[in-house]
Amino acid sequence: MNGNATNGGAVVEWLCIDFLNSDWRDWRGSGKRENRLDKQEWLEAFFHQWKLTAPAPPDEQVRLSLLRLREQLRRIVEAVVSGEAASQEDVDALNHALALVPSSMRVADDKEGQGYRLEQISTAEGWALIQGRIAESFAQLLTSQDVRRIKICHNDDCKWVFFDESRNRVRRWCDDKMCGNLMKVRRFRERQKEKG
Repeated sequence: MNGNATNGGAVVEWLCIDFLNSDWRDWRGSGKRENRLDKQEWLEAFFHQWKLTAPAPPDEQVRLSLLRLREQLRRIVEAVVSGEAASQEDVDALNHALALVPSSMRVADDKEGQGYRLEQISTAEGWALIQGRIAESFAQLLTSQDVRRIKICHNDDCKWVFFDESRNRVRRWCDDKMCGNLMKVRRFRERQKEKG
């Protein structure tokens, strides 16, 4: 999972970014691409990371629904990154996914027994709950954060979605050590060809 960003030691994690990046591309340029939603090992790690449960692998109807949701969220990210408004169709799809998880609030004892806490509960379960949680995470990202921090890696072979936690929002690569270094080497080689 890599829906994380660091900021002075603090880690910001986004369920929706991990989900978006389940459409994996080989950042080194081989052209290889894989849908990690079809990988049992990836699903197990995803469930563990986000404390989710559902029958895996998803049946074909759920699989198609997940792929459609991922495409719709990706189009919204692409619109945000380019400074445009997302299509109403994609926003409606996001709202539909949010509606999959009707919830209510309840008061419960806090974990230390020192008082009370407010918690959100839902009767949804399985893949409906997971899709709703993904949509909720994405909606929170769009509405509670500076959307200029939502980025797509500038490595055309990668296209990883990430949340830029840098002070001045200047990150261009999902990972400076991988994509950043690779792109620097490619630019260096291009300059050498031009000189030679």
